[in-house]
Amino acid sequence: MKVVTAEKMQEIDKGAIQKYGIPEVILMENAGIEVTNVAKTILTSLEGKKVCIFAGKGNNGGDGFVVARQMFYQGAKVKVFILGEMESIQHSAKVNLNILQNMNIDIVPIKSERDWDKVKVALAFSDCVIDALLGTGFRAPLQESMKNLIETINFSGKPIIAIDIPSGVDASTGQIDTIAICATATVTFGLLKIGLIFYPGADYTGEIFIKNIGFPYSLLQDEGIKQTIITNSIVRSQLPERNGDVHKGLCGRVLVIAGSKGMTGAAALASMASLRAGAGLVTLAVSESVHDILSSKLTEVIIKTLPEENEELIYEESLKTLMDLANKNDVVVIGPGLGRNPSTVQIIQKFIEQTDKQLVIDADALYALSKNTNVLEEKSRMPILTPHLGEMARLINKSTDEIKNNLISTARETAELFQSIIVLKDSRTVVAYPDGNVYINTRGNAGMATAGSGDVLAGIIGALAAQHNNSNFDSAVCGVYLHSMAGDIAASAGMIGLIASDIVQAIPSARYGIQE
Repeated sequence: MKVVTAEKMQEIDKGAIQKYGIPEVILMENAGIEVTNVAKTILTSLEGKKVCIFAGKGNNGGDGFVVARQMFYQGAKVKVFILGEMESIQHSAKVNLNILQNMNIDIVPIKSERDWDKVKVALAFSDCVIDALLGTGFRAPLQESMKNLIETINFSGKPIIAIDIPSGVDASTGQIDTIAICATATVTFGLLKIGLIFYPGADYTGEIFIKNIGFPYSLLQDEGIKQTIITNSIVRSQLPERNGDVHKGLCGRVLVIAGSKGMTGAAALASMASLRAGAGLVTLAVSESVHDILSSKLTEVIIKTLPEENEELIYEESLKTLMDLANKNDVVVIGPGLGRNPSTVQIIQKFIEQTDKQLVIDADALYALSKNTNVLEEKSRMPILTPHLGEMARLINKSTDEIKNNLISTARETAELFQSIIVLKDSRTVVAYPDGNVYINTRGNAGMATAGSGDVLAGIIGALAAQHNNSNFDSAVCGVYLHSMAGDIAASAGMIGLIASDIVQAIPSARYGIQE
């Protein structure tokens, strides 16, 4: 499923009108009909229902005018409120406003205190509200009068149907100014907008209905649209299957380099996640001082020790051991709980530089990598990096706020810069590739914001990469989705109190569910 910025949707609008000759007024008519149909579904019937329609001066308001007419045809008692000067309404919106005036439908420009009183009275007795104020063209800041109107509408407690996107939400980022319409449902046209699925905007949309109002298929599938929602069907088609005559050596061999004193849990979670995600053999490389702890935790994982002295890894010996182990495995997951002492950082840096194996780089390995990212461009196999916002900030020397407000562009630019696959973890995790394609995950839940969840994801991606015969392209997308689906299964017993090991336990059920 494709997802677009406001600017790209405007291009599609323009293409439909200019290239295909579809009149703007026809698109507006179709939009109004679709919104009316959704409203009828929500209200069961429009006959006798009282509906307040709040319209702005642009095309979003024009859509609202069509809704008013269509609802009136079906027996609704409609009242249209316009914020702003009616004289400034133009083009197709003006055409539809004129029709309403000719039909003697009640239209109230909101100008005086008396008009604001009319708004409050109408809302008190309404059955439904239509938000046609701003649409996808909105850019912060909101005018004070608009803030007051949005607050009044939200306070009414009535069902609100937003046209295209709730007013006050930035369609390209999901950011809001200080307030936005809190919709019961949003009817969006053509394609999903980024602002509908990224927080905080996603909290304001209610149920989303996607309607094609006459856009040609070729415009909606334009190769220039490089953002895609990860869906079950995409993942199902890419998950590696297991034939009946396989043995463990054919199901992928994963080396996990993880763990240190006080951080053995990260190593255990990443290793077990790899096994649960289907890896045939998982080897965990750890320092001698934590070997016994992890041996007692892990029954099915092969554990190899790295020589150390005074609780620090011995550089030459540990590096040689890691290189030998890597040569016996298909994929290396490196970083969870490794620690940041100078010896470890040096070994990680040298290992990443020297190995030719497929790498999944996470946590403390990202810290070590931040000292020299140039090595990534030289890898024969495209590395997979799995940073959270703080780790990404360190890698590219930007603030976490700047990254959070620009997740897609940041991930895309970093993937190109590092010639790597970037799995940027947040409430909406994005997977970016050097060719500019970005995949967005909308599954998962707030319960997954728990210690060790990222270690589980790294292990899953490593296992899938090994089973894909080192085809890292699909393993990142599939791994992110499988991880979130396992989190949703784990949360079915309660979201608050969910822990990372719950996610690990749910991985087989999630994978089975995807492939069914």
